[in-house]
Amino acid sequence: MPQQTQVPLLGSTIEQLRSGFADGSTTPSDALELTIAQMESVQPVINAIAATDLGAAREAAAAATRRWEQGRALGPLDGVPVTVKDSVNAVGLPWRHGTKPNNGLPEAVVDAPPTARLRDAGAVIVGKTTMPDFGMLASGVSSLYGVVRNPWDVSVTPGGSSSGAGASLAVGLTWGAIGTDIAGSVRLPAAHCGIVAIKPTQGRVPHLAPSTVRSAGPMARTVADVAELYRVVGRFDARDTLALDDENDCGKPILPLEDVSGLRVGVLSDMGYGLPVDEATLRTLRSAAEALSSGGCEVTELPAPFGPDVYDALDLLYVVRARAELESHGERGGEVLPGLVRWIEAAGPLSATDYERALGRVAADQMSFAAMQSDVDIVLSPVLPSAAFPAEHLGMNQERPLEHCCFTAWFNQTGQPAVSIPFGEDNGHPVAVQLAGPRFSDRTVLALAGWLEASRGKDLDWPLEPRSTPGHVWKEA
Repeated sequence: MPQQTQVPLLGSTIEQLRSGFADGSTTPSDALELTIAQMESVQPVINAIAATDLGAAREAAAAATRRWEQGRALGPLDGVPVTVKDSVNAVGLPWRHGTKPNNGLPEAVVDAPPTARLRDAGAVIVGKTTMPDFGMLASGVSSLYGVVRNPWDVSVTPGGSSSGAGASLAVGLTWGAIGTDIAGSVRLPAAHCGIVAIKPTQGRVPHLAPSTVRSAGPMARTVADVAELYRVVGRFDARDTLALDDENDCGKPILPLEDVSGLRVGVLSDMGYGLPVDEATLRTLRSAAEALSSGGCEVTELPAPFGPDVYDALDLLYVVRARAELESHGERGGEVLPGLVRWIEAAGPLSATDYERALGRVAADQMSFAAMQSDVDIVLSPVLPSAAFPAEHLGMNQERPLEHCCFTAWFNQTGQPAVSIPFGEDNGHPVAVQLAGPRFSDRTVLALAGWLEASRGKDLDWPLEPRSTPGHVWKEA
């Protein structure tokens, strides 16, 4: 356990932790042992951790401690405890993709690009976080891991599919995490858990296998911490054949905007389909819009972009993706989460022609969605229709468990960067808003999120002990 007189506090920022490393009041080894102690305390309650390699983590922390003591730290993340999602390969740790049929696969022998970049930066990978089967649910229910719970209120979901990442950050377990996002899977748990996450421009954060819609995304408790992670993992990796070249200013810090006047912000409160947005979420959205307007932004209302039937084609694409993975397990497919199987089977028989037609419809809809944003610089929207649903449920609509991802999923289709940031509360549950910008505007979106975060004037009262009864979300900054 830590021996220093000053120990990094659970729930602190990366900057605060790094300051302790720099002045010698604490060390990376101290931070790791604090993490391990917290994990031992909260893991039986929230079920956020899928696997650990504490021996390797301790070696990495010890090496980082020596570097800090010798004044040769590798960079801003050197010695910082982090996690990666179960679906992100990390040498020495298993890849299970949240599903029981994969239990027993050998440990990874090659790091995925985000893991490799974290190791290059000296970050200490504590372990991997839990997720639902195939990453195809926006909740934390898994045939392999069971139910993941939200530390703000253990009766409700932490969201998904980066479920364990969101829960572990809210409870102060590590200082950063890497999740993945195909329909909102870093932004949804960020919203449920009161943290910050970015789904970057497609290709900005390399990942494997290359994808036109799935992206790895940094998650942390503050915008500044997400920005630190983004600068590290958002670097070119030739293994991802869809990866973008490095940004011209990739070495520069991402600071909150000092002046937002003149930015054109379009407020999107209705997608035209899906579950209705509740009053607490609309109230939070209006509050964020008012803050931006007061700062000098030109705020306008955007019309609903879609009709009620738009989701059918997108849902079919998700079903086909899930069905392909289900069928790959052969006889072991019977071990997959039954509710997920029911959703897949409810689609009935599908042909290649059905899939091609759905692809064409979604392509047309995503172009229409992108075009409707042409007169604004930023889209402000909810992340979720409402703040919470039961931890045991597959989604807000259990028959179509990704339907409530309506505000997040289309930014995967268009490839735009989108950030989830907490801005309100509903009966002890955090409520978030989403900021999305044009492709390649990741730094601007993060900088605006930093401005909006500062405009709240208050900080979150982190549930460092998981709460069985919802309490306060905010404390004065």
